[in-house]
Amino acid sequence: MAIVRDNIIQAAALLGVALIFYVVWPDRTGTEAERQALHEGRVIITYWDRHSGHEHTERVKLIQEFNRSQNKVYVRAVPIGYNALMEKTLTSIAGGAPPDILSMDGGIMAQLAAHGLFLPLDDFVASVPALDATLFFPYVWDMVSFRGRVWAIPTTTDTYCLVWNKAAFREAGLDPDRPPGNWAEFMDYIARLTVRDSRGAIERMGFLPWIPWDQSFMWGVLFGGEWYNETTGRSEAGSDPHIIASFRWQQSFTIAPGATEQSPHAMRPERIESFSRGIGDYMSANNPFYSGRVAMISEGEWQVAFIPKYAPGLDWGVAPLPQPPGVEPLAFGPTIVADVIPATARNPEAAKMFLRWFYSPRGNGASSPAADYNEAIRNIPPRINEACEPRFIEHPRFSVFVRQLLERRVVSYPTTPVTQYLTDQIVRQRERVTFRLATPEEAAQLVEENVNRALARARALMERRRP
Repeated sequence: MAIVRDNIIQAAALLGVALIFYVVWPDRTGTEAERQALHEGRVIITYWDRHSGHEHTERVKLIQEFNRSQNKVYVRAVPIGYNALMEKTLTSIAGGAPPDILSMDGGIMAQLAAHGLFLPLDDFVASVPALDATLFFPYVWDMVSFRGRVWAIPTTTDTYCLVWNKAAFREAGLDPDRPPGNWAEFMDYIARLTVRDSRGAIERMGFLPWIPWDQSFMWGVLFGGEWYNETTGRSEAGSDPHIIASFRWQQSFTIAPGATEQSPHAMRPERIESFSRGIGDYMSANNPFYSGRVAMISEGEWQVAFIPKYAPGLDWGVAPLPQPPGVEPLAFGPTIVADVIPATARNPEAAKMFLRWFYSPRGNGASSPAADYNEAIRNIPPRINEACEPRFIEHPRFSVFVRQLLERRVVSYPTTPVTQYLTDQIVRQRERVTFRLATPEEAAQLVEENVNRALARARALMERRRP
């Protein structure tokens, strides 16, 4: 019976791989345009796009421009999305059929590059003047160049600010054009903007640190903490009072069992999941901020594009995120989206031809297609001169985000072989804290222990693989 069971498991695994390839690897010549490209003698390459929805649509427009601009390479774009991106990447490489170019988040890129899954791009970068490291925000280039090599080309970068619903401010008796100017005001606004029904159930939250998604890494940084010590190469979160304080602050958003006094914005821990599940999809009118369920959020610059699309009637403002007193004003540039070439890609030279076009200024002196892509999806270009173009820096809302990166010290996710694991651990421990299953001190200590254990395993594996 054990043999039969093992055979069934193997068959199911193979079927799962086949289904993944059926979804993400369409027929090589599935369209008339691709058949025409083959007839012309072009090389057809596949581009896996980490973006989806309208963001992928904008990417396709530029790829089509490239396809029309020459007759040697034809790029097929496939929207892969963010969910299970690492798993899909590993499956394609293990199956011997990776795409020719992959678009992915910086944390995943660093983790996979450390294990030799991507081509180093040093020589290519050196041959493209527009990819000179000095043109980029320093923290951006640090994310793609490590262990003495360049592994990816940065496409977009981000930062976060406070975004607020002006109508909710008016209802709460607050000046809709005046965001909280310090931490004390921020906490006061959260309380005043939180609305409960006659039974005490929350109808609108003033703010939730993990809505629309968990940003515990950022809050630890904005509290003045450090999840990973670049000098020692270890996590020391368990002994960092700022990290512990950030967990304690997030815990204040849930009711403490048996306590006589509760935060005015606290909900019952068992309500967290149902409240989050009931607020709808992120890229839709049901987004908790768009629908009015949350009055303030910490969000990125892409909201300049998202809000007109999904909540066109929303009256909103943007300002720098408040920080606790005594902490250096910081900008959080969490990560980047970057292009990589898998080490086993079939057509690396054709891939480089597209990347050279995408990241270089156009022949008529206009900006690069990459900068146009950032404008279309309202992300921040990772090259400083492009981020300072009038279309970005003079926009009344978008400029608030850009100036954070220009005027403040920027902190981002560290570049390690376990960056994704680090952020996953922080989220897991934050959940334990807010569900009152662990103290902030216990949670911070577990992050440190688990991450350092994973770092030791990863580095030992990397050492064994060195020639």
